[in-house]
Amino acid sequence: MTERLDRIIEFLEVGDGLKAVERAGYLSDGSRHETDSDHTWHMALFALLLAGETGVDLDLGRVLSMVLIHDMVEIFAGDVVVYDVAAREAAKEREREAAERLYGILPGDLRDHLQGLWEEFEERKTQEAQFARALDRLQAFAQNVIAGGKSWRERGITREVSAEVNREVRDSFPVLTAAFETLQQRADRQQLWAAPATGTPKQQGLPPDRDQSTL
Repeated sequence: MTERLDRIIEFLEVGDGLKAVERAGYLSDGSRHETDSDHTWHMALFALLLAGETGVDLDLGRVLSMVLIHDMVEIFAGDVVVYDVAAREAAKEREREAAERLYGILPGDLRDHLQGLWEEFEERKTQEAQFARALDRLQAFAQNVIAGGKSWRERGITREVSAEVNREVRDSFPVLTAAFETLQQRADRQQLWAAPATGTPKQQGLPPDRDQSTL
């Protein structure tokens, strides 16, 4: 029991690193960048409030478990900008290695459980995983709206670029489609996007260790 508990405590200590992974998006007052732990908490709240609105019998506990651990690999692997398809593809092996390193800290049964949840989230083979992955994008999109589009303008993200990135998840559940549309209308009214002339997302201007995944 002592060795098992020691390994659990070690994992919890390593998990504290999620609080230091900085994202490209800002808090609503623009005072600082959002962190992965901020994102995870807010995403869990999205799940809690929207799961019952899907009309699907989702296992909320499983959804919340995936939400809780989905970004923990970034403690070791870092992140790449979501608009860079090639870099995202190249990061897959690095993230898998990070998952094995991270979850390998735990006793075998807990390792298998948490790594299994991470793989389920990545593969999106269940409705719970599809919902959690869609919320990952929805929270990031909403955070940009809440923060007045500051990150979008800094990175040159136009309405069209954001719409293309979110296309795969926005229609996964009707309630999420409605949420994206409501937020997009607000962004349109407030003119939060970068001007179309800026065209493509900026690939420079952020430190290499900063999480650049915010939509």
